Amino acid sequence: MTITTHGLTKKYPLKTALDSVSIQWATGKIHALVGDNGAGKSTLAALVCGDYQPSEGFIAIDGKKVQWASPKEALENGIALVHQRPLLAPALTAKENLIIKTRTLAGELQKHKFFIRNPSKDLLTLKAQWAPELPLNSYVKDLGGNMRFYISLLGSLLRHPDCLILDEPSAFLTMEERKRLYTNLQKLAATGTTVAVITHSQAEALTYPDTISLLHDGKLVQQFMNREDFKQYLSTVQKSNSAEVNMQEKDEPAENKAALTPVSCIRLEHVRATPKNRPVLLNADLEARYGEITCVTGLAEAAIGTLEDVITGMSPTQSRGTVFFTDADGTETKLNLSRGMLTAGFLRNHKTAIVPSDRALRGSNPNITVEQMLTVYEASDTHEKALVLIEKAAVRIQPQEKASALSGGMLQRLVLERELSTDPSLLILCNPMQGLDIQSQGALCKRLTAFAGKGKAVLVIGAADFPLSLCARVYTLESGMTQLSFTTKE
Repeated sequence: MTITTHGLTKKYPLKTALDSVSIQWATGKIHALVGDNGAGKSTLAALVCGDYQPSEGFIAIDGKKVQWASPKEALENGIALVHQRPLLAPALTAKENLIIKTRTLAGELQKHKFFIRNPSKDLLTLKAQWAPELPLNSYVKDLGGNMRFYISLLGSLLRHPDCLILDEPSAFLTMEERKRLYTNLQKLAATGTTVAVITHSQAEALTYPDTISLLHDGKLVQQFMNREDFKQYLSTVQKSNSAEVNMQEKDEPAENKAALTPVSCIRLEHVRATPKNRPVLLNADLEARYGEITCVTGLAEAAIGTLEDVITGMSPTQSRGTVFFTDADGTETKLNLSRGMLTAGFLRNHKTAIVPSDRALRGSNPNITVEQMLTVYEASDTHEKALVLIEKAAVRIQPQEKASALSGGMLQRLVLERELSTDPSLLILCNPMQGLDIQSQGALCKRLTAFAGKGKAVLVIGAADFPLSLCARVYTLESGMTQLSFTTKE
């Protein structure tokens, strides 16, 4: 199945989510849609799958123009979409959810009649290949994001689609699970199935797909017909970003350069934490200094989320150890973690800005307006101040709209602008590259470099895809313990 979009556009009253995008997905290949959250990737997939109707343009299947009346019609014609957060019945087991899909396919599921039976041979075969760890008898409410993804994936594979679209499939997967997924996708494509993958990961886009379509701000930047062309494009953009950063450093005023003397801002000594629902943090020793960018790299399994909870004071944990915090004026405070002395309130009162990894629920709330989210630190003139921050973040949204209307990338840019508007001395950024395309990543790097160049401290927790060449020191978190990987200054 070859899918072609011709000038595909999706407009809303206050914004254009997709702007005249024309691409082609050839039969039997893996195609990647890359870009930051809000670039239009999921909107494009939703249009192809019939979830939305286009405002302009059309879709052609094997050269024939089509217009789906519903997602069901697209599915019946061989197009299946696996959502990042699938809709499942949490009170049923994985097996029961999949049996519902199996019996729906066979037309056996009738109203008020549901009898449990063993999973089909087809389902067991697919499970053995794609998701051998999936516990069929476990309730969905007790399963993590990776297992929920597998349930949705198997449900789509049961239909033997001609086109399989996956929305951020690796978001909840370990590295080994990602490798197995893409190995199976390559085998599936070799049988003649068209595969499309939505991802923001440059590493994945440079390793697995046959074509890469780069979207930015709802528009198609370019469709690269092979990975090498995409690699060369990224190299050109990264060189351009590096050159601009170097020019900024050369042009830095003398008074700002004097402020770059590396003085400790926050230092952790023998920090340990044993939370109930996260990996244990066995020992964290690290330091972030004024005038520098400091990064901590590591996976969730290595307790990077636990470290975030401790260092931002946002989640109460069973913590021990000592944190030394030095204000910009040189005043040092010693904090005993076992006494709960490090809190988000303490950090805020000591000019610390925090951008958490969970920007939707920790950095914001989907039920409040954009204006309320942006002006939590303001007492007056909230509408005008919200408009200023929206303009700085270059986000197309109105202050009165709900925060739930924001994509992940848009929300990140707005939360960052809100935090920087407080004129902080320390900026803690958690997973800052998540959901950002190459242009947005470059802009963020320049922003952080300029911020540190003014004598401020930057601490990055979860540095996946972050250019470590910008860092004065990098720590690696493995098996719950930090280790200084390298430092450029002493």
